[in-house]
Amino acid sequence: MTFEMVLEDAKLMSNICSILSSIVAESSINLTEDGIKIKAFDATRISMIDFYMKKESFKHYDVKNSEVIGLSLETLNTILKTASTSESLRMALDDATKRFIIEFIGKNQKRKFALSLIDIPEEGNIPDSIHIDFDTNFEVKASFIQQVIKDAEMVSDYLRIKAKEDGIYFGAESDTKEMDTFIEPQSEEMETEAFQVTGESEAVYSLDFLSNFLKGIRSSDYVKISFNQEQPIRIVYEIEDKGHLIYFVAPRIEESEEIEE
Repeated sequence: MTFEMVLEDAKLMSNICSILSSIVAESSINLTEDGIKIKAFDATRISMIDFYMKKESFKHYDVKNSEVIGLSLETLNTILKTASTSESLRMALDDATKRFIIEFIGKNQKRKFALSLIDIPEEGNIPDSIHIDFDTNFEVKASFIQQVIKDAEMVSDYLRIKAKEDGIYFGAESDTKEMDTFIEPQSEEMETEAFQVTGESEAVYSLDFLSNFLKGIRSSDYVKISFNQEQPIRIVYEIEDKGHLIYFVAPRIEESEEIEE
């Protein structure tokens, strides 16, 4: 085996793949000595996902040489959805068949799938990192922002976010309906110490793109949100102590714009 890894909680990888596959249908996966990495734009290049899971997250992690493989994340997600909370997950590459092995290990039983690797065209201009000095940073419970998204979706296709010193304002409007939500830094849904607003900012983002990422996060977890006036929003989801998912979405400014390096 070129690489082999075992994760005690198969359901955790299932949840992660559910988020990834809702943004990117297929992707290159970078397997390194330090951990698993995925960085990719969605098909429209309006959003970008950055996933990292460190090797210490795994019960067993053996990557002899760094390798990049291509997989259908949609197919992988379909398989991982079958994971139960009592199963661990083994992933490996079969050197003979060059297929990606997914094995669920339960008590006195195993289930195994094999996926063909696919060729992924190289994506140009994916930055190693996006450097933005954000004027607004806050950390909020996922259940709160998920409800904001649901409320806004009943009114519009876009969510307006405005930051002031007294809190964060969310809104959506159409010809016949409006929706507004306000949260103070002292709210139980907010990490008060993480609230930072150095100047008033306002921007509008696609609800579809925000929902794709946020709907897969456990409602009891927290997400870190940062944005500026008419610049990309950044949403950071720390996967316990195992890694992270970082998501960027370009704002709506008359016409959709791509994320620039």
